[in-house]
Order: sequence, then structure tokens, then C-alpha cells
Amino acid sequence: MRVLTIALPLLAVAGCASLENSPARMQLQAREATRLNEALAGFSPGKPVSCLPNRDIRGPEAYGETTLLFRVNRRLIYRTETRGTCRGIAQGDALITKQFSSQLCAGDIAYSTDLRTGFQSGTCALGEFIPYTRK
Repeated sequence: MRVLTIALPLLAVAGCASLENSPARMQLQAREATRLNEALAGFSPGKPVSCLPNRDIRGPEAYGETTLLFRVNRRLIYRTETRGTCRGIAQGDALITKQFSSQLCAGDIAYSTDLRTGFQSGTCALGEFIPYTRK
């Protein structure tokens, strides 16, 4: 009985690891990387900033599980990498943030939420915002 108790958690961990590196998941990651490269084509990155004024940004647009883009206009896009996953945004869920100022800042906690059902599909913390300007 003791061997079975130890073996079951190990099997669960091994199953999760194999799903993380599955061919379908790797194909999805490659497709999302291609989409991100296309969205940022013709833009060059600048120096990261900690906060963005709420009134200026539109979005987010999700690329993969941790990359979000916020658009200001045709010439300026901000990119952030999240800690944790707000993966529901890619399926159309809303991003709801807990802000500690009048700006969207690195470290703010965000939730991806299906507004029809009210269920949260993920939680993440926003990273620094890298501005991308059109060349």
C-alpha cells in the first residue's frame, strides 16, 4: 500500500510534464510565437516602463499564455509578460485588474474572467511594459 501511495503522485507529476511538452502544445506555442512576431513586425522595442495611463491603452490581446499586448495607436504598442497565466484572454475572456493607482502598473494583479458566467479562468501579475514603436 505504501508503494502505491508514493507511485500515484509521481504518475500525476509525470503526466503533467508529458502534457507540457506534447507535440500539440509545442505546435500551439510555435503558432502563437508566429502571431506575436507578425503583430510586432515593423516595430522596434524601447526601454521598459513600470506603468501605463489607463486612458491611453486598448486591449489586451493575448499571445500564448503569458504575453499581452496593449495598443495605444497605430505607432505604439506595449508588451508585457505576465507571471502566472491569464490564458482565458486568448479565448475572449475579459482582463480584470486590481490596480493600486490610476495607472496600470507592473505588479498589478489581473484575473481573466468569462463575463457571461462570472467564472475566473486564470490569475496573473503584470510585468513591466516594453514600448514598441513603428520604425
